[in-house]
Amino acid sequence: MAETVSLRARGDIGVVARAARIDLFVAVAAFVLFVAIEAMFQYRHVLGEPDLYRVLVGLLDGLESGRYLNSPVHYDRDFGFGYLAVMYRFVDPAVLRDPDRMTLIMNQVGLWALIPGLPCLWAALRLVHGSLVATVALIVFAFSPMMLELGTSGHPVLPMFAFLSAAALCLFLPMRGWSAVLAGIAGALFLLCGLLCRGEIFLAFPWLVLSRIDTRSFGRFMLSGVLRSLPPVASLVMFFVLQQSIVHAQMGQTVGHYFFEFYAWATVIPGAVYMAVGCGLATATLGLLAAAWLILSPSRGLDLLGPLALTIVPLAFFLPNPQPTRHFMMVLLGFGILLGMVLARRPALGRAAAFASVVVLVLANHALAELARPFILHQNDAHSPYLPTDDAYRTTTHANIGWFWQRHAALIARRARWQAFGDQAMTSCDADTLILSDEGPSIFSRLYVGGVPVTAERFQIGKFLGFQGSRGGRNFIVLEKLNGWPADPVATVLADPALDRYKLLQDPWTMSHYDRTPIPPDRAAHLGCAVPNG
Repeated sequence: MAETVSLRARGDIGVVARAARIDLFVAVAAFVLFVAIEAMFQYRHVLGEPDLYRVLVGLLDGLESGRYLNSPVHYDRDFGFGYLAVMYRFVDPAVLRDPDRMTLIMNQVGLWALIPGLPCLWAALRLVHGSLVATVALIVFAFSPMMLELGTSGHPVLPMFAFLSAAALCLFLPMRGWSAVLAGIAGALFLLCGLLCRGEIFLAFPWLVLSRIDTRSFGRFMLSGVLRSLPPVASLVMFFVLQQSIVHAQMGQTVGHYFFEFYAWATVIPGAVYMAVGCGLATATLGLLAAAWLILSPSRGLDLLGPLALTIVPLAFFLPNPQPTRHFMMVLLGFGILLGMVLARRPALGRAAAFASVVVLVLANHALAELARPFILHQNDAHSPYLPTDDAYRTTTHANIGWFWQRHAALIARRARWQAFGDQAMTSCDADTLILSDEGPSIFSRLYVGGVPVTAERFQIGKFLGFQGSRGGRNFIVLEKLNGWPADPVATVLADPALDRYKLLQDPWTMSHYDRTPIPPDRAAHLGCAVPNG
């Protein structure tokens, strides 16, 4: 009898080991495929979204003016000053003065962050949920509409994700004593690095605390929760000390501004749509159903606390501020874990059927993104103040609709178009030129092409925001229009005597219903006099 039990035990161990090897093989294959796709479609000569051009302009001015982190045109400096400081420290100043070469550098950040980030994520999830859940979550996460696009860019949220994954791996290790202390210190340092890239990493802290928390009794649960909170809290304390000493930011003002600006009931439904198309319509639907099934399941376990926290906390925080969809990156990961947990609780399904269902899910996300594209574009046209443009493949900038590769190509074409428009604007024959565009950072970055010294400051007229700069004895203002709506931007500029000397140039691709006043012929800018890019 004992021998039979032993043989059965060894057989069970063998089955588990074979299953784990299959999971690892599938995870490695998925990782290699993902990296190959991202390398193939990586942004190179343009940046992936408008906010990255804001980062670029801040970096260019920080070096050019010698103010570095103190440049007033920096974007997301209060929470991303670590990312900016690394650029200033390690990028050659000659490269840092050239927007085209800096674009290449910035675009490489994302892929090089994901290469270690995804394996760390898989290893961390395996420690808590097993290899099947880890592999399912990896595939759902990596091949989502959101991540396939985001991974081709160089947004600071990607190194933040890599540091979060490394911290999770350290904090999920089943260690005791001094080994646990050292792992906690390493986890805190990784979290600090993530905070220095993007502050939103703190939304994942409940996940880090609740995963692997001791649930044997209420007292153990509370004590374990306190101990597991120490690394995240330590990272926050260190971050606030650095933030106060380096950029002198007021945390209360920053967070308060966020809540007062974005939180409104009217944004919830659009936010849910953005979340769904970013995560994938199939993933969002099945992820919510998986959460409900696991909560209502008689065999539900407290290992559900971590994935639910990873889903609910970022969702509640970003639902009123859903653009762009990368805001829901942690929600996507939570859905992936929940879906993996459902499959893991269905052992009769088998590995082949489980992974086949995940592949179908991934393909369904992209097919549904294309099928939903006409409807979402119709709704967008009905509610957006922007006039439709004649694009070869119509899509949206902030919502992942359409086939990934076609949307990606369309976005590259848009960015290249605005960069070319900015280069053309730099040939202005006039000493003072004011450019009206809602792609202002992209256009303004072209002032720095050619190595001509540039001075830059922020600019505001009424509620309209923008940048002003001088280049080679000529003055440029790039005014973004959307912040001043419903005011008419041209009418506002024409009514300001301080801008009488400026000739005006209108970006034809960001025209809206609020652009009611045409530019008078005598105030229209003349192009073609200066040497392009020089």
